[in-house]
Amino acid sequence: MINSLHSPLSRRKFCLMTFVACGVLPSAAAAHHSFAIFDQTQTTKIKGVVGRFAWTNPHVTIYIDAPGPPPQRFKIETGSVNALKRTGWRSDSIKEGESAEVSFHPLKSGDLGGLLIEIKVASGTLTGGG
Repeated sequence: MINSLHSPLSRRKFCLMTFVACGVLPSAAAAHHSFAIFDQTQTTKIKGVVGRFAWTNPHVTIYIDAPGPPPQRFKIETGSVNALKRTGWRSDSIKEGESAEVSFHPLKSGDLGGLLIEIKVASGTLTGGG
């Protein structure tokens, strides 16, 4: 039986697939953790109620329900769990249903959300950790 990688054509295909994979995978991974989607030259401030607090990696996410009309839900991203822990955050630092004032860098797309700068809740002011 002949090993399929011994064929010159198979080796070329294998090398080409390896080359493509090595070129594509790092950019996909970097895009996921990139902050390029946020307009860091702008700051938006909103007041609302914490609708959901997701203490998960790769980014902790806070959903803020802002009054209307019409009422709107903002998806605010922060740094990772580890980065936030280093700045004093805990999994119970923010509670669903509590009032919040949020400053963030908005999404360049114009969608409702952004990158947290700081959030003021009953327990104090927390920064983004990102």
